[in-house]
Amino acid sequence: MIETNTARSPLFAQSSVQLELPLDGPSLLSAVRASGRLKLSPDLDVLAWLSERLRTTGDAEGWVRFTLYELGQAVYGDKPTGKHRQLLRASIRRLVTLVVDLIGYDARAGRPDAKVATLDHLIDRVRSELDELDTAADPRTTGALRGSTFEAQFAPWLREQIGAGNVTYLNWRHLVQLSGLAKRLWVLLESERYRRAAGGHPQTWLALGERLYGTLGMNYAQPRQARAALARAGRTILEVDGRYVAIDLEHRGRGAWLLVATRQTDRERAAVARTVRAALAA
Repeated sequence: MIETNTARSPLFAQSSVQLELPLDGPSLLSAVRASGRLKLSPDLDVLAWLSERLRTTGDAEGWVRFTLYELGQAVYGDKPTGKHRQLLRASIRRLVTLVVDLIGYDARAGRPDAKVATLDHLIDRVRSELDELDTAADPRTTGALRGSTFEAQFAPWLREQIGAGNVTYLNWRHLVQLSGLAKRLWVLLESERYRRAAGGHPQTWLALGERLYGTLGMNYAQPRQARAALARAGRTILEVDGRYVAIDLEHRGRGAWLLVATRQTDRERAAVARTVRAALAA
């Protein structure tokens, strides 16, 4: 799972974006600023995995304990290699160093306030237990985040949001299977509210434009290029997540376009599951 406002934020960058550049642009959350951006993969995966760990095993102060082995196995689907461990340590470092500007939130009082903005982190601090070979090494050459066993402490505001249930649940298999724009769009669609449409299926829609493109980390010279990329991403989502019936781009006249996502109802999903189970039993 991931905190819902974070799922709707422009913090996660596509691969071509320089992560160190400050973030200050249009998005679905109106005004969002940060000291930089996070990688879509594996940073979003790591944050979602740690958020779920916080919900299930975190303590009252927001600390979660984990090993690189279990995190790497979850993210990469196998025993993590040395390269995987390096990528995960870099991801953890980005999560703990990113500074976000929480506009309309009073961190001292722990509540929304339209007259206040707070500079804060997603993860406040990380503690790692050194491997045997690291204990004798010079810290000036080894750097931080050595070892394989970690504890991470969530920032109070993020801990409070998760504790209050302001979260978006994600199918882990779909999350790690998807990549690029399809992954970012899928996470955003999962965070949206769906309403039953005329055909009986739950639907949600997003207006195409700078706010959506900023949230998804899209940067195309022409609107038609952006629409083509979204169409490809939608087709990929349909192949991976069978709950989606359609993801369409609809022209509403005068240059206005909508992305409309349609999902199965809970009853339809249950019927499909029963059919699959019956076929497997047979």
